[in-house]
Amino acid sequence: MQINRSKIILIFLITLLSNARAQQPPPVIGPPLPDPGPHRVEVRFAIGKTAVKCKKFGMVAREDGQILFSGSFKSGFDIPSQAENLPRRDALDLEFRCSGHRWRFSGVGERAFLHGWWWVGTDYPPFNEHLRSIQVKDAIWLRYLIVDPAEESGFIVWKACPAQCKDQKPGLCYDD
Repeated sequence: MQINRSKIILIFLITLLSNARAQQPPPVIGPPLPDPGPHRVEVRFAIGKTAVKCKKFGMVAREDGQILFSGSFKSGFDIPSQAENLPRRDALDLEFRCSGHRWRFSGVGERAFLHGWWWVGTDYPPFNEHLRSIQVKDAIWLRYLIVDPAEESGFIVWKACPAQCKDQKPGLCYDD
């Protein structure tokens, strides 16, 4: 039985593409990301080096415990007017849900609502290049929010689980 060469190439390409990462973490060095447009934030999710796809992600933004806005979004959101003139305090709490995963971040600066990109995820050692600079000792995972504004410098908000706390419920490694 002779296998057609085009079938072999097709099988190879399907295998290669099925193993490809759907989303790369933000580049450390390279061309800047495209501007998502004024008053818009595009959000991407990852677990380790694998993109997390969700038809819609849920997000709740709180300031001082009060809901600033919440909703379900396809790939990003338009920055609501109530988020444009926040006081200069690191008082935002952001919660994300995507494909059964959940991330919570407290003490986020109001600069997060500059138009650009957000990268939300969980990484494991050895950490992504962006996360290696964070001084974390013996962490078994790191949840992160990378805020990458289109026209200004960005910042990272993170939460780590130290190895000695991994089995303590409730505890530092568990939100619930």
